[in-house]
Amino acid sequence: MHRKVFKTKKGERHSIEFEKYNYNNVLSPNINRKQILSEEMDSILKDCWGLFPSDFIEKHIFDEKCRIIIAKHSNEFIGFCVLSLRNISEVNVHYVEFLAIKRNFQNFGLGPYLFYLIIYEDIKRNFLKLLFEPIEIMFITPNTRALMRMAKFASFIYPNPYLADNNGTIPQADDLTWKMAQGLIDSSDKPDRKLYREGLVLEGSYAETPWLI
Repeated sequence: MHRKVFKTKKGERHSIEFEKYNYNNVLSPNINRKQILSEEMDSILKDCWGLFPSDFIEKHIFDEKCRIIIAKHSNEFIGFCVLSLRNISEVNVHYVEFLAIKRNFQNFGLGPYLFYLIIYEDIKRNFLKLLFEPIEIMFITPNTRALMRMAKFASFIYPNPYLADNNGTIPQADDLTWKMAQGLIDSSDKPDRKLYREGLVLEGSYAETPWLI
C-alpha cells in the first residue's frame, strides 16, 4: 500500500492511496473483505457505465488467476484495475480484464498509473529477461487514446494508431496477433462476436453492451 499525489488540469491536488489484492492469498480466505470489495467495485462500475449483471464481478474479477489494484481517495473507492495471467495460442499473456475509474477522478493520469502498478512486479521480477523477451499484454478498449499511450512505449502494438494512412486504414494483423486475438474472443463469454483482421475491430461488442461506452 502506498500513496501518490495527482494534480488535475484545474490545479487541484488529490492524494490517492493504492491497495493490492490477490485472490489466492487475500480475497478467497477473507469473505468479509471480498464482499466489501465487491460492493465498492460495483459502485465504481455503476458510476462509469451503469448497471452490470449481478454475477459480473464474481465471474470476471474474482478469479483465482486475477490480481487487483484498488485506488482510494479519503477512504472512498474511486477506481480499480484487474489483470489476469492467461495462455493464449501458446503465448503467456497479461490480460487487462478491467480498468475503471469514477468520472470525477478521470483525466489526470490515474488510469495509466493503475496500469503501471498492475504490471510493475512482473517488470521488476523479469527485468533481465525483458531484454530478450517482452511482456505480452492484451486488452479490449473502445478508447483510441489508450492505444496511442501504449504505442509510445511498447516495442510492438496492434492496432497502432500511428500507422494509419490518410483514410484511417492500417495493415492487417500478422498471423500470430490474429491467432491470439481469435483465441481471446473464443474463450470469452461471447465467443460468437465477429472480429475483423484489419484493426482487430470487434463488431457489436459495445453496441450490445452500451454501458461500456
